[in-house]
Amino acid sequence: MGQVTGRFRVLVIGAIALAMSVLLAQGWGLEQSPFKAQAQGNAPPQALAPALPMVSYSFEDPQGRFQIGIFDGYSVSAAGGNPLFQAADGSLAYTVAVAPLPADNAPDAALLAAAKGTFGNGEGFVAGDVQPLPGGGVRINWAGRLSQGAAAPQPIVGKIFARQRGDEVFLLLVAATPAAENQVSDAISALGSTLIVP
Repeated sequence: MGQVTGRFRVLVIGAIALAMSVLLAQGWGLEQSPFKAQAQGNAPPQALAPALPMVSYSFEDPQGRFQIGIFDGYSVSAAGGNPLFQAADGSLAYTVAVAPLPADNAPDAALLAAAKGTFGNGEGFVAGDVQPLPGGGVRINWAGRLSQGAAAPQPIVGKIFARQRGDEVFLLLVAATPAAENQVSDAISALGSTLIVP
């Protein structure tokens, strides 16, 4: 009786092994799971914006009104009496301007009026939507065009952070050509955290 039971066990094990080999040969491997099949049907993730350079230095306003971080590799010059920080390829630039607070306006309207008064004479500057910022101030989306030398004007876009301090408005403006448009939000967030107003 012991021999019959032993042979039966061998036959059962052999049958299981044969069934497994047939299933594996038909592509029913363990790596085939319903979760993997679902993942293959998903769209690829969106491409990330290129990384911004690190902020390693800071610029101090000669009049002592503010400090702002400087991205590595950016040049520092002046435009309209304000500092201008620009990427070597010219695709991204930023500035900080200080304007008087317009009187007789609601707070957010006064900030928008200060931004328009400061940058509105620029090349095709058009203010877009205005969104309140936590802790006060507004973010203003904007568009315009950039003319450099004999080259045809090219579109630029950007954002402005505007905050009131006393009777002044501090305006952090970031501008980008189409080549760096996807970096504008990251740039203004990174720079906004480095803007210090004593």
